[in-house]
Amino acid sequence: MRINQQLQAAIREHAEREHPAEACGVLIKTDQGREYVPCRNLARTPRDHFTLHHEDLAQAEDRGELLAIIHSHPDAAPTPSMADRISCELHEVPWGIVGWPGGDMEWFKPSGYQAPLLGREFAHGLLDCWGACRDWYAREAGLQLPNFERQDLWWEDPDGASLYEDNFAGAGFYQVDTPKRGDMLVFMVPSPGRPCYHPNHAAIYLGDEPALISEGAPTLGGSGPFIYHHMAGRSSSRDIYGWSMANRCRLALRHKDYRP
Repeated sequence: MRINQQLQAAIREHAEREHPAEACGVLIKTDQGREYVPCRNLARTPRDHFTLHHEDLAQAEDRGELLAIIHSHPDAAPTPSMADRISCELHEVPWGIVGWPGGDMEWFKPSGYQAPLLGREFAHGLLDCWGACRDWYAREAGLQLPNFERQDLWWEDPDGASLYEDNFAGAGFYQVDTPKRGDMLVFMVPSPGRPCYHPNHAAIYLGDEPALISEGAPTLGGSGPFIYHHMAGRSSSRDIYGWSMANRCRLALRHKDYRP
C-alpha cells in the first residue's frame, strides 16, 4: 500500500511516542481523504504485543472506512511475525508495520496464510495452546471448534473464569478416564513464582503414533506416548508425555464428533 509522506510521518511519530511499547492505530478513508488514527494499546504486555482499544477502533470506523491496521515493532525490523499474518487474515484488511527506531515500513495483505502446526511462534490469544488444539482438530480431524476471547494470565485471577473447565462441554467435549489418540488433555502449569488457580494448558494426546498427516511430519524416534502442544514462550512441538506432564493433568477430554 502506498501512502503519502504526511501519513508516514504521523505513523512514525506515534511509534516514537509510544516506544518502547508497541504503537497501534488504523488507516481510514473519510470524505477528506485518508487519515491515520492512533489507538490505545490494551495489551497487558505492550512491549511485546498490541490489542487495539475497542472504543478507539469503533470511533475510527464510525468516521470512515477501515483501510488498514498498523502497529510498530519496537527495536525490531518491520518483518511480520506469524501472529501478525494470522491476525491480518482474521481482520481481512491490509496491515502495516513500522520498525522503531529507524522508521522502515512494510505492508502485507490477507493471502490465505496458515501457521504450521509444528514450529509456530507463541502469541497468547492467537497462537497458543488452545489455538494449536483448534488447528489440530481442524486439519487432522476436520472438526471446527469455537474460539474464546482470553486475556493473558487469566489463570492467575482466583475470581475469574476457568476457561477450560467452563467451556469444554459447550465445545463438544466430555470427560474420560483414560485418554486415546485425539483426546485433549488439560493441565495446570504455573509459571515459577506466580499463582495458578485454573487449569491453563491444553495438548492433543497422540498415543504411540505422533505423525501429523496434514503436514507430512515424520514419526518421532523413541517410544511414546506423545502429545502435541504449544507451551508459552516456546515453539509448538510434539513431546513425550512423561511423568512431569501427567502429574499436572487435570482433565482428559474426548470430542463427541472425533473419529480416529
